[in-house]
Amino acid sequence: MRASSLQGMDDRACSAAHWRLGRPLIAALLACAYLAAPASAADRRFAVVVGFNGSDDATLSPLAYADDDALRYGELFGNFAEQVETLTTPDAETRGLWGDAHDAAPTRAAVLGALSRTHEAMRAARAAGDRAILFFVYSGHGNYDAEGRGYVHLADGRFTTRDLYRHVIAESEGAPVVLVVDACNAALLVHSRGAPERRPAGETMLRLESWPNVGVILASSAVAETHEWGRYLAGIFSHEVRSALLGPADLNDDGRITFGELASFVAAANARVTNPAVRITPYIRPPLDDPELALVDLATARFPARIRVGDGVVGKAHLVDDDLVRLADFHKSAGEHFWLSLPHAGPYVLVFDTTEYLVSAGASGPLELGELERRERTVLSARGAGSDYFERTLFKQPFGRDYAWRYLAGDYLPGLEVRRLVERPWYENGPAWGLAGSGAAALAGGLGLSLAARAREREASDPDTFGDRRARLNDDIDRFQTAAWVMYGVGGAAVLGSALWFALDRPVAEERYMPPLEVSVTPGGVTLRRDF
Repeated sequence: MRASSLQGMDDRACSAAHWRLGRPLIAALLACAYLAAPASAADRRFAVVVGFNGSDDATLSPLAYADDDALRYGELFGNFAEQVETLTTPDAETRGLWGDAHDAAPTRAAVLGALSRTHEAMRAARAAGDRAILFFVYSGHGNYDAEGRGYVHLADGRFTTRDLYRHVIAESEGAPVVLVVDACNAALLVHSRGAPERRPAGETMLRLESWPNVGVILASSAVAETHEWGRYLAGIFSHEVRSALLGPADLNDDGRITFGELASFVAAANARVTNPAVRITPYIRPPLDDPELALVDLATARFPARIRVGDGVVGKAHLVDDDLVRLADFHKSAGEHFWLSLPHAGPYVLVFDTTEYLVSAGASGPLELGELERRERTVLSARGAGSDYFERTLFKQPFGRDYAWRYLAGDYLPGLEVRRLVERPWYENGPAWGLAGSGAAALAGGLGLSLAARAREREASDPDTFGDRRARLNDDIDRFQTAAWVMYGVGGAAVLGSALWFALDRPVAEERYMPPLEVSVTPGGVTLRRDF
């Protein structure tokens, strides 16, 4: 027993010695593992931007500013995206501002090539352990053909809804995708045409809710048109979206612009527009996989400079650059704070009511509004026609947390309901079944009359039947046979008609879909969450 105890003591002593000797080695191994471990995954953004003023439809007037919108989106994304491909052909006036360096015709081959290169770069980002986010932006004309297939116009053809799903969404392999579309009928990406007298097409079966990684920022209006304004040199919706992403939509001042913040900012910008012909009712919905996805993270963006807009100013404001191009509009509420990012090197003028704040050329980094040079407001104009109605209505509603909470908790979610016409299976065609049933009943009636005529023929041929009875039976036979043939004709036509109805006319039903989202209002801000 004693020897065994001594042996156990020796074993424990040996183990303790090994532990003391091994601790430095284990610590070194853990340190090496920590140093070798990859940094936390980062969000890396990629963008393909397309703008085209023209179309292949003679009934559509060319747009004036889709090319400007594309170039401005490209410049904006260039400040926070890792790779941006911008495809547009500037008109003469736009070339005067941007020069010729940005001319890349938005042909189908060019768009597919840009998408292919972007998806390759995104795969490399994912392989490095990061999250790749794709923005696909289109500004121009959109429409649908006689069969209901939606499309947008390119310089040499069309880019259809099916192209969008195949080359933009499916190729992203589940990575977050944000679709920004400022075009007529843009809402067809989530709705069908909605006209009950027209047939829905199979294209509408490409349901966006089947792709929970996709968020949408779509322009729409009561007349399915989007609008431009010469004062902005841009589409109104696109100008509002870019204004929001430069910072004024940042309700909780955390540097991240989310879908909820963008939606409430755009709603406030259009709140005073009452004319349904020009009122924009956008459809802005986050990816269901990540409702709080940041469209822009201003803290990590590369904007040359930014202005701190705090308590000192309240009211409607706009930002213009040295070419007098209006880059952003907003209506600040009291008590709100945010950083206003400047997309390129100055100089700039930030106009608040009767005061102008001057940002000098070459200014960089964070700038305090109170430290900028001030002067009384001068007359600043831009090329293009103005509109008293837009001037009186756009950005007239102050934007702040109170308005955003009311909008998001009230009108926002009901506005996301999707309604579309869908084709049902052939056997759900109730009227065709009714016609077939009527035909079958007529055929059955004809058969019954034929059997009754045969029975009377047998009775009439019986030698024991009296002459007057035989005459009445012959009259019945004639009537029954005539009626039977009529019933056979009617029934056969009805059955044939029902077969053609089943084959040629699919039943239509209205399908409704409500995205499973809920709004959470807290003292820290408003968040969107998926409602499971």
